Amino acid sequence: MELTAVSRVLILYNQIEEGDDPSTKDILSDVRWVSSGLVALGIPYRVLAVPGWKPWLHVAADPETVIFNLFEAPPGVPGALTSATAALEAMNLPFTGSSAAALWLTTDKLATRAVLTAEGLPVAPGGRLDPDRPELLDRIPGPWILKPACEDASLGLEGEPVCATRDAALARARHLQVRFPDEPILAERYLPGRELNVSLLAREDGGVEVLPVAEILFEGYPEGMPRVVTYEAKWLEGSFAYAHTPRHFPEDPADGALLARVREIAAAAWRICGLRGYARVDLRLDEHGEPHILEVNANPCLAEDAGFPAAAAKAGLSRREAVGRIVAAAVRGRPQAVSLASASLKHGNGNGLHLRRDLAGSDRPAIEALIRATAFFNPEEVGVALELVDDRLARGEASHYQFLVAEVAERVVGYACWGPVPGTIAAADLYWIVVHPERQGNGVGAALLQTAEEWIAKAGRTRVYVETSTRPQYHPTRAFYAACGYEQAAELADFYGPGDGKAVLLKVLGAEGARHV
Repeated sequence: MELTAVSRVLILYNQIEEGDDPSTKDILSDVRWVSSGLVALGIPYRVLAVPGWKPWLHVAADPETVIFNLFEAPPGVPGALTSATAALEAMNLPFTGSSAAALWLTTDKLATRAVLTAEGLPVAPGGRLDPDRPELLDRIPGPWILKPACEDASLGLEGEPVCATRDAALARARHLQVRFPDEPILAERYLPGRELNVSLLAREDGGVEVLPVAEILFEGYPEGMPRVVTYEAKWLEGSFAYAHTPRHFPEDPADGALLARVREIAAAAWRICGLRGYARVDLRLDEHGEPHILEVNANPCLAEDAGFPAAAAKAGLSRREAVGRIVAAAVRGRPQAVSLASASLKHGNGNGLHLRRDLAGSDRPAIEALIRATAFFNPEEVGVALELVDDRLARGEASHYQFLVAEVAERVVGYACWGPVPGTIAAADLYWIVVHPERQGNGVGAALLQTAEEWIAKAGRTRVYVETSTRPQYHPTRAFYAACGYEQAAELADFYGPGDGKAVLLKVLGAEGARHV
């Protein structure tokens, strides 16, 4: 373990005031858990409560001291945590946990949803809800769960956060707007399945260990009472919810495939969000048993009874080992900056991804193979896709169809196809974006989309249209485009067949492909 360079640790946390919310006071439990781990490690430490989230006024640079960053944001001021961590970065101090950029991303649930969806990870259907423009509620079936977009510790989930009717959802949205005036309101479809928590811990080789998956049980909940980890369930010890939501670690062999899937999703979220040290990903199953990410928690709670310490203990890790690995990750240094896929690939990236325009004859069998590998398209759809490829290969620049090909190590792993809409001045159709299953979730689709949009904008086309089926199979496709700034402009019922409509999505681009929303 890389601790020989650590002479001492300074535990920093936000100063607690009389009358603070219980979720804020809980930081003292984190301090105790970390302190006992450092004692077991034999590393001297000091504890400092910082007023006003301003470490630059109270901490001096010391290359042999590691900061154990236990700052948390106060209710209603989510930016305080990011600001304090950014100050540690500016002071060039080694500190535990994630970077300011990763904390900014994961604090904003709307931003997190957008990035995860763009990378192909599942999130609950939802988005920002403006009670004065409630079209979101028309596109997403209820019931809905509403929450402030940038709070943690279940703040804003008091009372009855699940709304079965449109009127109830709008009333709760207005209530949350008053209570959290500087934050958007997130509305998601309430998923009725099991709730799972996946804790993650950095390994000494720079990778990440996925700790045993925990499940929150909702014991004895009466019919009609939503199974949600509300504020009461976390913090009000005398409440029904607090007493009836124990943590459990599933070990039934029948859950093996599910647990493997959620572990895979959580590890992908760690990588995509640029996390470091330790984290927790919360997921929920839908009515079909499919997992969806609810939140990504960088620097989660370390109180004795919290999810991360419980998962570490279940994995057989002592407090000494868990704390030591968190500190060791800080010694190794900061992770690479958060890599939003939409910003990565004009000329390739660290994953070896290269994008090129146009097609070569050798691309045809590779494109056919990756289309078939998805097992997503029927034979007629495969034929249509290859007709476009053949047209481009036969006609070259005279073809209506423009192609963008993604390669890794000279292997085709994805492609996009677009063309101007005939008879229009500014419209373009984005016909296809296909990514090989082995590369899905790695930012290939998002990179193809952004680069295609930049190409389209430079061609003088500013209105990009995407057509897709309304079948449930295509919900992840529609969610991907929604996360990338596309809005549904029209829906044609039964267009492809009974119960299979066509959704027309639109995004308006600026001169350089910038988003206008």
